[in-house]
Amino acid sequence: MAPQSVLVVEDNPVLAEAITFALSTFGWSVTGPFATNEAALEAIEAEGFQAAILDLDLGSTLSVPTAERLRERGIPFLFMTGHDAAAVVPAEFKDEPCLVKPVEPEQLVEALEALTSGT
Repeated sequence: MAPQSVLVVEDNPVLAEAITFALSTFGWSVTGPFATNEAALEAIEAEGFQAAILDLDLGSTLSVPTAERLRERGIPFLFMTGHDAAAVVPAEFKDEPCLVKPVEPEQLVEALEALTSGT
């Protein structure tokens, strides 16, 4: 069976590398990581993956455009944030999973497995 593939959108290079390493260790194939909505949106058009991890806060913007495109495509995703999730997740995405950083690798993998269990 081919490994599950996940899109990673994270603007902190150290954290992006840690996420990529952790997911790879657990057998996931990683698309990215990407630090901007623009790069992530291009990847959504060009790549195939089963789920996505989106850092909510990408510097001066939110990952909302990427989340909207993923929702349109029916690709499950989760947000990660270093802030109080209830205070920062936009209302239209309140029902999406959101992990608060720091996140243990096992917690991230469990959340991804829950997202993709129906795919």
